[in-house]
Amino acid sequence: MSSGSKKIVVIGIASNAVVTVIKFISAFVATSASMMNEAIHSLMDTLNQLFLLFGLIASEKAPDQDYAFGHNQKKFIWNLWSAIGLFSIGSGLGLYHAYHSYSIMGETEIEAVSISILNFNISGILLAFIVLSISFVIEGNAWRVAMKEFRQRTKDIDISVVEYISEAKDPTLVAMILEDSIAMFGILLALIGISLSYVTGNPFWDILFSSLIAMLLGVAAVFLGRVNMIYLSDIRHLEIEEVFINICKAHNEVELCHDVKSIIMDESNIILVAEVEVREEALIDNIQSDIEHVKVNIADNVEFRDERSAVFATVRRIDHLIEDLTRQLKQKHPEVQSVTIEVGIYQS
Repeated sequence: MSSGSKKIVVIGIASNAVVTVIKFISAFVATSASMMNEAIHSLMDTLNQLFLLFGLIASEKAPDQDYAFGHNQKKFIWNLWSAIGLFSIGSGLGLYHAYHSYSIMGETEIEAVSISILNFNISGILLAFIVLSISFVIEGNAWRVAMKEFRQRTKDIDISVVEYISEAKDPTLVAMILEDSIAMFGILLALIGISLSYVTGNPFWDILFSSLIAMLLGVAAVFLGRVNMIYLSDIRHLEIEEVFINICKAHNEVELCHDVKSIIMDESNIILVAEVEVREEALIDNIQSDIEHVKVNIADNVEFRDERSAVFATVRRIDHLIEDLTRQLKQKHPEVQSVTIEVGIYQS
């Protein structure tokens, strides 16, 4: 598990927990639909990131009898539950609250109460602006940490944030960047909605923008659900398969490469299996010297000494071929953790 991913998740949980509390307080004081949906948004972010953390912890377990390739995919299950459940619930609650606020308020103006803090009387509207400003700073810091991790991971490759998110290079980091970005955008929407309602005296604007905030949660649910489904569907990594095929084509001992398949266990654990057929002349080239080298380590009185030497030398040469192909692939794609190659002799 990436320590960077865990760090940004923990920071996100702490940030959103604080923001959730102050937003709910402000929402009740200001009687603002936008602020209430922002509070729901932050609550869903907090719960979602808790799910992300549980998933990261579960994925740390070493391979065992039931999970031969490790528990890596468990984090995607937790992420999927979070995306479909929490964000969908959050979106539904937000839209319902917006509808409920509209049915109650209609076109009438609602007076916000005030709150006394340290003997200062602060109106609900002013409190909402203060809370949203503080929330923007806190969310911005969490976003900054996530972007720092993104830049650290992509310092050696040319890829934009949009490309990284769309290709889902690391679903956990993608979730954090997306959630923090949507959170900041949601705060701006809430500020616009509250401001328009305050200026015009019409709460419809507050309700309208609160609906947009709820829809943002729905968009996040669909996208993050899709991202995590990719890693739970035994999807192939076609780019890595193509790289392996090209390695085989360039290798002077390989005649054919076929039945190349890969499985993405997670973003840092990819399995590849393939069948290759080696050239007979390449396999037997200078094989006699290898046989003689093996033979000196076999006692003279051992039965079938010559045959054993030939078999051992041939197997050793095939092992070296497999090791060479595997090494070249892992040099280009370190995320490949397991390579299984079946070797046969090419028959023209």
